Amino acid sequence: MMEEQLMFTRVHDALDIPTPPGAYERLRTQLIKKPVRPFRWPALQMRVSSMGFRLAAGLVVVAIAVAAAAAALAIHNSTNNVSPAGSRMSIQAYQKMIEADFAAADATYSAPCGSPDNAGCGADATRGIPVVQKWIKDVSRPDIPLRFVVINAEMRQVLLQNISAQEDLLAASKANDNQGMDRALWTASYAAAWTSTVTPGITESRQVDAVTYANHVKQQVSEIKYCLVNNCILLVSADARSCTINGGVPCQQLFDMAAIVYATFAAALVQYAAPDALADKDARLQSDLAATTSAFMNLRAAIGANNQSGINSGIDQLQRLTAVIEADAAKITG
Repeated sequence: MMEEQLMFTRVHDALDIPTPPGAYERLRTQLIKKPVRPFRWPALQMRVSSMGFRLAAGLVVVAIAVAAAAAALAIHNSTNNVSPAGSRMSIQAYQKMIEADFAAADATYSAPCGSPDNAGCGADATRGIPVVQKWIKDVSRPDIPLRFVVINAEMRQVLLQNISAQEDLLAASKANDNQGMDRALWTASYAAAWTSTVTPGITESRQVDAVTYANHVKQQVSEIKYCLVNNCILLVSADARSCTINGGVPCQQLFDMAAIVYATFAAALVQYAAPDALADKDARLQSDLAATTSAFMNLRAAIGANNQSGINSGIDQLQRLTAVIEADAAKITG
């Protein structure tokens, strides 16, 4: 653990940012917290291997455990969840659909894919692929409620990547290719973290007034700024430009700390839906946040493949998008 603390301190020194008192201890406490409940998506079945996924899995555990607990409490309907005009499905129907698809995925993955059991990984993928395919079919409907059109498109994109990665996982399992399974698991697990974060926002969605909406936007921007200084080191550290050394462990350790912050922002925009007067500005902000989802997906795949040029490109893209998102938010918050 001394090596991890040294890296934590060294990155802050490289950025010329003082390390807040007790920052490493707080981070470590979060990483070793027990999850609220078992979660069976592949994100929590990470294999311990030379690829260095141990701490990366721990980071996903923290993010998913918190979000999954919120999801369990989020299944209620707000008083304003009424059907939009036209022939689109109702907001309530969409919420129930996403809830059911999420629960089905949660209940599917149970084999010991976190061990060197190739057959276990193959069994998980064999069961999981049809479940996610059904979910993709649901989010491919043409009548998605307008409130959820942007985040629904993101969800479909994330699930498509997950299907491809699970197919790679199944093939690697049959070939007894441990490294191939590691890469596939790393990519596939992003869907678990992302959907666990945004599902509560969808199931709790309600339209709010302008002041409440703006306050939530302001809060989420502050979370991004805090993360960029304290936890989202992958996006601002020069060390990330050489993080494929030693199997890419630093990239994997720090990736989810950044990705979940941006996904939480996207979830907040649907949970506290903008009033009609701010619809245009909200649409712009949601669209730019959706672009970060694509960037994080590409970055995760690059990390799994130890593709340093792809990592650098992803970091550059996310840095540009972050500036755009902050500008979008400023037009809302004043």
